[in-house]
Formats: sequence, C-alpha cells, structure tokens
Amino acid sequence: MKSAWVTGKRTIEVKDEEYRKPGPGEVVVRIRTCGICGTDLHFWRDLPQKPPIPLGHEVAGTVHELGGTVTDLEIGQSVIVENNVSCGKCEPCLQGRPALCRNIQTYMDDRAGMAEYLRVPRDMVVPYSELDFSEAALAEPLTVALDVVRRAELEPFQDVCISGPGIIGLFCTGLAAAAGAGNIAVLGRSFRSERGRRRIEAAKSMGASETFDTAEQGWLKKVKRRFPEGFQKIMVTSPPGTIAPLFELASFGADIVYNGISFPEPRLAFDANEFHFKKLTLAASHAIPNWGFPLAFGLLRQNVFEHKNLITHSFPLERIEEAFDTAASSEQGVIKVLVTL
Repeated sequence: MKSAWVTGKRTIEVKDEEYRKPGPGEVVVRIRTCGICGTDLHFWRDLPQKPPIPLGHEVAGTVHELGGTVTDLEIGQSVIVENNVSCGKCEPCLQGRPALCRNIQTYMDDRAGMAEYLRVPRDMVVPYSELDFSEAALAEPLTVALDVVRRAELEPFQDVCISGPGIIGLFCTGLAAAAGAGNIAVLGRSFRSERGRRRIEAAKSMGASETFDTAEQGWLKKVKRRFPEGFQKIMVTSPPGTIAPLFELASFGADIVYNGISFPEPRLAFDANEFHFKKLTLAASHAIPNWGFPLAFGLLRQNVFEHKNLITHSFPLERIEEAFDTAASSEQGVIKVLVTL
C-alpha cells in the first residue's frame, strides 16, 4: 500500500508500506479522499518534529476489512475516520467530560491518512450516507468550526468578526449566519490576490456582510469606523500574531475564541490592561477528541452552506507534491485541496 510522509522541508515521499490486516476491534478503511489541512501544510513547510511525519487526517472512504470482533459495520460501507477519540476510562471521561480526556487515542503519530488503506480502532470509524467522498472529507474541518462556534457561545443578532478566511473560518462564517448572527465581518490578508478574491466570494456566499483586507494600510481604523461599538464575538482561525490587534475590535465583555497553531512564531503579546478593563475573554478551541460528525453530516446533506464551492482543487496521490504547492499558493484561487486515491 502507498502512503504519504513528510521527509524534509517541502519534501514528500510516497512510501510503499506493508498492508496490515486488522486485529480484534480494528477496521481497515480504503481511503478514497483526503483533504490537505493547514496542519499538513505546517508539517510540510516548517517541519516541527523529526521526520518522517505522516500526512492526512481529513479522510473519507469505505470499509475494506473488519477485525474478528467488529460486527456492526459492513464491507463497502461509506465511512470517515476520526483522527482522535477519547479513552472513555479516565477520570474526566467518566465524569462526562471527554473533551478533557487524559488518554487521547490517535492514529496520526505513526499512520498516514493520505494512504490507500488506514487501519484504526473501530471507535474511530463513523458511517455516513447521502454524501460523496469529497463532501464527506469536509466533515472534519466542519467539526473544528463547530467547536469554535460552540466555544464562542454565539447568540442571535450579535455582531461577529472572523479572522482567517480558510476552510475553518469560512465554515465559522456559515455557522454564525445559520445561528442568526447580526453583522459578520471576515478579515483576511491580501484579498487582491487570486486566492484572496476567491475567498472573498466564498465568505460572502457563506453569509459575510463585509470583508476587510489586513494587508491594507489603516485596515484596523477602517473596521473600527464601520463598527464603532466593536464585536461581541471574535473567532480567530488565523495565526496567533493576529490576535492582539483584534482586542481593539472587541466590544466590552466580548468573547475571543482562537483555533490555530504556528510552529515558527507561537508566542503572543498583548495589552493586559485593555484585556482587563474591557472584561474580555480569550478561549482556546481545540476539537480533540473529534466531536460533532453526525451534526456535520446533517449540515452537509441539507446544503446549509454552499460547501461544494469550497473544494477548489483535486489531485491524485501521484501528484501530491503539486497538490501541496497549489494549497500553499497565493497565485491560485485556492480554498480546499483534496488528494484522491
């Protein structure tokens, strides 16, 4: 079986691995589609740990082989694979707080989702129906956005600012609109590029009332003039360095929710006095263990968003390096790139 691994900066190797049969309680999934996530791009560009690093966790496919004790799935059934699940046995799990599980189980340490086959515990496999593989692969980033919006505790008619018009920020835009938000302003960088123009179009189709380009001089003043009272909810799906300026856009008592990582520049500095006197809340959203897949499937099946427009490029595994170059390009109208197998 073939699988994709980062072996150096901007270097991907498609390896030939031995196919391993499932043990008791395991399932082998035949992967048909895998999305390129921002985390994959970080691994590819920044190489934060010792290679080789397995790629891919936004996967959809079919049940290929079942371990001896798995009786509730069928060969050929359409499924996605959760990349992280709670153990169900530690103290937080037993107290009904699986999001704080102390023994998260993942396949991402030593198995690639960008592979022909993926062997995982049965608990990680979630069946679905009435979606094609490309749509189903969007369910994972949609669950990440669901966690951001839930963490923000958004209420109807509240004005929302969303920083970062990638796939998660765009899904946050759609979810905020569906939840009855008031004005939704989306911030992004270099909207004049082909990539930026495509994302403006997507943001507006998802429900954004306005967009602002943070690469333009004076962008912060422009937003403040348009929204002098600030935003009650701010959702940040852009790098950590973008958080501090957003404090100026927060209304009194606003909630700021952040989802993202940066290996080269992870530190954040901000005005603690402003944070204190404005009674702001800064919260982290990290959708691990995964949750919300049934809800995500329902949203996709009902076409609540124009989600098919978010899939802009698709490449076979044999062209994976081109797929990553495209995903990182500002010269193309890129939102979500899929790798097909």
